[in-house]
Amino acid sequence: MKTFRFKYVLVILLCGVAVFASAQMKSKYPIRPAFILNAGISDYRQPAFGFTFAGIGQYGFYVSGLIGLDNIHPRYDFKAALDGSLTSGEYTGLIPFYTGRRAVNRFSATAGMLFQMVIPLYLTVGGGYGYRTETRELIDNQWVLAASSLGHSGVAEVGLIGCIEGLTLMAGYSLFIGSAQGMPLYHEAKVGIGYMFGK
Repeated sequence: MKTFRFKYVLVILLCGVAVFASAQMKSKYPIRPAFILNAGISDYRQPAFGFTFAGIGQYGFYVSGLIGLDNIHPRYDFKAALDGSLTSGEYTGLIPFYTGRRAVNRFSATAGMLFQMVIPLYLTVGGGYGYRTETRELIDNQWVLAASSLGHSGVAEVGLIGCIEGLTLMAGYSLFIGSAQGMPLYHEAKVGIGYMFGK
């Protein structure tokens, strides 16, 4: 049954792409491909890096991925509360001793629509999946998940793309929304530079 439904969804998506492509071919501004290198900048000292592939026209699309490359360490042995005390394991309720090492694990994959505002400026609106945690090392080489970690998250983003004779600049804002109630939101600026192909 699931396979049967998936086929219908796939057919509908392909029909939508065909109609969209046909409209673009008749448009005064056909879709042109662009490749953009991105950085995600936040209050954390190390930015995330990735890329965006966009189809730029009167109406278009984009897909984007970013990953933090600083001391990646997603595994953890315990969880911590906001006051720093452990909430799991044999040391529940105790405040642990840390070595000072920490790792921020950050990944996102997003996609969205692109709308022409004024040539050569385009508005992007999209969303997708994000993952962000912070882990800290204990003196016995075990790791603790910080209370500020979002884990699996939804991501909403909005931005602008500007194109001048092929040179493509991107600036935007991303918001990570944790699934647990009361979790903090994670804000990030998204900037990039790339090139738009075609004429």
